[in-house]
Amino acid sequence: MISKEEVNAKVDAAFDNIVKAALEWKPSKENAAVQAAPYPAKKFKFTGTYADVNKMFERRKWSLGLPIIPPTVDKVQAMLAATKRDPGEVLWVVPPRNGMLTVELVATLGVMAGAQPEHMPLLLATAEAMADPDSAWRGTSTTTAPTVPVLLISGPVVEQFKLNYGTGTSGPLNPVTNALGYFINLVGDVVGGSVVPNLDKSAHGSPGDFVAHVYVENAKANPWKTTFAAEEGAKPEESVVSLFTCYPGNGNIDHNNRTGSGLLDTFALGTLASPIGIGSCFADYNKPYIPSNSIVMSLLVLCPEHAATIAKDFPTIESAQNYLLESAKMPFRFYAPERCVPPAELNAGPDTMLPRFVNPKSFRVFVSGGPGKQSWVWGPFTQVLRPVTKVIKELPAAK
Repeated sequence: MISKEEVNAKVDAAFDNIVKAALEWKPSKENAAVQAAPYPAKKFKFTGTYADVNKMFERRKWSLGLPIIPPTVDKVQAMLAATKRDPGEVLWVVPPRNGMLTVELVATLGVMAGAQPEHMPLLLATAEAMADPDSAWRGTSTTTAPTVPVLLISGPVVEQFKLNYGTGTSGPLNPVTNALGYFINLVGDVVGGSVVPNLDKSAHGSPGDFVAHVYVENAKANPWKTTFAAEEGAKPEESVVSLFTCYPGNGNIDHNNRTGSGLLDTFALGTLASPIGIGSCFADYNKPYIPSNSIVMSLLVLCPEHAATIAKDFPTIESAQNYLLESAKMPFRFYAPERCVPPAELNAGPDTMLPRFVNPKSFRVFVSGGPGKQSWVWGPFTQVLRPVTKVIKELPAAK
């Protein structure tokens, strides 16, 4: 960190040039940016092995260094045949580089990631979720924090595509969801240009920069007999993807608690210990003191065993959320004072217990995975205020 005097000296030295550039600069043929039309994509012939193709894509920054499937014309056309969308439609101008993501480019990146034509609706819905301003993609892709895209899949598509919602749901040997996780980062890094060291400024980075986390809902094991899709307002016949851009998750490996309240207490601690809990806080319930740059939720990915234990004492998700709201508190001294200033009438001292959240819906619950008392607590990125949910359209008819 440099001193205020050094900052002022740098500003003074640069100020005249900034004013001159702002007032006197004019475009010319030499400095005019020329951008090719986003559609149709250029085609070219390449002779070589798969290894040669991958080296060429990596050299040109068309991939992330992981192996890709070569996006041949026939494979891309097969993907496009699975949608009625215009291949030249621009779905998103992807920050920070502002590359244009067309439907054709979605198909191309889908091929590269290992997706099949029938997965095109999943890719399009995911791209639409990423493009939603509430995903805060620009911030999450340029922050110094090691952020991770987290995608949830819910609804009839789970059974239709035979997606793994049980053991290892977000791990290897899941070709559809792994392709989807790889696709997310190809869009963000290849089209959006957020690659180190230029625009991606993550201090350490993470494996999530290669393949995003994708969880599939285990609706059969949900003791509350609901789905995340339904909570997000989808109709029973609709399937959805829900995107969170998160800080790295914390594992909850509570094997000891036999009561729902005891287990929820450890989850409440997890929400406080994750990056979202340090630095900013929310409210006493009637007089919110909500910093404008804070977030309002925590994502709990519950394993079936933890969900079942909680449901014995809390027969509705709402009752569990209300308990978490009361339990997720910590002393004022653990918050950053400049971002958490309670009302004067609270007379808050260093040890005054303050609630982290203001609304029971701040705790979003998603049941996923198989046997084992292992769950996750994810703290969404600072600018994220809610999940971004999109209905998956144009799904092929169920067989």
